Amino acid sequence: MKKRYLLILILTFSIFTSCSTTENTNSYWDNCTFERAFTRSQTLVNAINEQNPIIIYKLLSEDLRNQITEQVFIKNYNEELTYPYISPLYCYLQTIDLHYDVKGTVSCKVASRLIGENFKFTIVYEKGDYYFILFEDIVDGSYKNKFDNKVVKWI
Repeated sequence: MKKRYLLILILTFSIFTSCSTTENTNSYWDNCTFERAFTRSQTLVNAINEQNPIIIYKLLSEDLRNQITEQVFIKNYNEELTYPYISPLYCYLQTIDLHYDVKGTVSCKVASRLIGENFKFTIVYEKGDYYFILFEDIVDGSYKNKFDNKVVKWI
């Protein structure tokens, strides 16, 4: 008889804890929707068009943010914009391709003189929201060497 009560008590406790654990993990996935991915992507595109590195930095993936501080990213971003032969990047959100709602590709049309130019970057779901993997050259500083040993021919 005591074994039955003990068994019932253990089962009740395990059901109770599993239900409460599920409730807590659902909040992690609350923002995992296509609508949220679209909203975050449009926010990023607007920040790129407005040349706002503060917002861009906040939307970078955790891995990229761990590689560089916000102040250094802003400095690098603004320095990269000063190159006289680079026109500012202006994008129009075109498509979002999500894979299982946690990772995908964002594609933008670029307003430029080159017809059909696209700008693609990765969208990832982490820490309960969507973040982006882009501007790695600004994060690692390789933007400074972007045009080394390149011949630019103006037509």
